[in-house]
Amino acid sequence: MRTFVAALCFTAALSPTLCAQSPDSRTPSTILKPYAHQVVKDAKDLATAPLRWRQHEWLRFAEGSAVVLAAYTADDQIVRFVSRQQNHVLNDYLRGVTHFGGGYGLDLAALLAAGGYFKHDDTMMDAGLDALESSFAAAGIVTPAIKTVVGRARPIHGLGKHSFHPFDKTYQSFPSGHATNAFAIATAIATRYENNRYVPAIAYTLATSVAIARVHDRVHFASDVLAAGMIGHAIAKSITLNHHRARVALVPTLDGFRAHITF
Repeated sequence: MRTFVAALCFTAALSPTLCAQSPDSRTPSTILKPYAHQVVKDAKDLATAPLRWRQHEWLRFAEGSAVVLAAYTADDQIVRFVSRQQNHVLNDYLRGVTHFGGGYGLDLAALLAAGGYFKHDDTMMDAGLDALESSFAAAGIVTPAIKTVVGRARPIHGLGKHSFHPFDKTYQSFPSGHATNAFAIATAIATRYENNRYVPAIAYTLATSVAIARVHDRVHFASDVLAAGMIGHAIAKSITLNHHRARVALVPTLDGFRAHITF
């Protein structure tokens, strides 16, 4: 819901500017329609992706699954160790950074999208739009569906790592929604700024901190946040690379601006 609201706010911010441009660009659809077309294409690509996977993709999936299973074997021990690390500075940092897996992350994405538009900075705008779409797909659709099917109890419930209750919405530990969101947003931004030495490092550091914070607060196991990070990263990479291939740009004309999409 927060993703939808952020996207709606961005659309509303564009509306007055677009309406003032010219008779050919009086509605936001002049720019937003090509993006909507690409979003639909992204959704189809994501839904059918496993059908197109080749040996390399299946190998990467197997490697990721193996990492999650390895963490699962030590989940209880990892939670105990991480949650025992208590000091004022660390607690304050983790308490603050965890919000980047929720509202703060979406606010940042919306600000990048709107700021990039008004500054005529395509990289910034694309980073924000990709982050919003990646967040919606990964943390708004894929992860909640898996949470419901798996129904894993959180560490704080005290039921142990083997406690699963499929389709019981009381139990929503696997995978972590905050970590999914953090890595989806971080990956989208980092990919758009891949030639900048600082932005990817900062983005992934914040996302990793969110994952650690969730384990530190005993609301997720290590395997929960690892799986979530992989989901968010993979979906954001797919979406961002699709957008690299289908470049949507605002083209200035004598009448104002027109949206131009190239594949």
